[in-house]
Amino acid sequence: MILKNINLHRGTKNIFSNLNLEFINPGLNIVKGDNGSGKSSLLMLASGVLLSDKGRIIWGNNTDKNEWLQKHIFIKHSPSLSEELTVEENLKLWCGIRGWEVDEIELEQNLKEMDIHNYKKFYIAECSAGVKKKTELSKLNFKNSLNLNYWLLDEPSNELDKKGKFVLKNLIDKFLKNSGTIIMTSHEEIINYKRYNLIEI
Repeated sequence: MILKNINLHRGTKNIFSNLNLEFINPGLNIVKGDNGSGKSSLLMLASGVLLSDKGRIIWGNNTDKNEWLQKHIFIKHSPSLSEELTVEENLKLWCGIRGWEVDEIELEQNLKEMDIHNYKKFYIAECSAGVKKKTELSKLNFKNSLNLNYWLLDEPSNELDKKGKFVLKNLIDKFLKNSGTIIMTSHEEIINYKRYNLIEI
């Protein structure tokens, strides 16, 4: 993925001026920066959620935007979950929106691996921040998710305990071994990954 001469304003704030970036593909790209530096905006641009004021984004092999939407997952900083649905219902709904059939056995295994199986019947409104984050990250742990091309992850380790961070690292390693490309924002020290492309903004 390549960003060329990107300009972006949000409200009265200038986020980027003539930004040029190229991400390695496949591989792990880690975007670091202080809070407010534009990390989340960068991912929203890459995902197609935001449109730049100027410039061009080239999604691998000149993929058009509609194709691109089918080839990536964007996990936002704050969970995109319905408070009125249970953990299990949220994941089924999300799979349905993507057009994926829900395999009950796979879903059960997913919840166990993410250490939230005991919460599957809990409404999201009843869950802790950690359980909400693990539910959001469970979207990465489906067979169809691992077969996509890109994961865009905005501060994915926030709200996770030590075990949750270990599970996240295993998911990332699995996706990278499957020749996936990850663009991940972080303000933490990067100590768990030996090979990555570091981008500081």
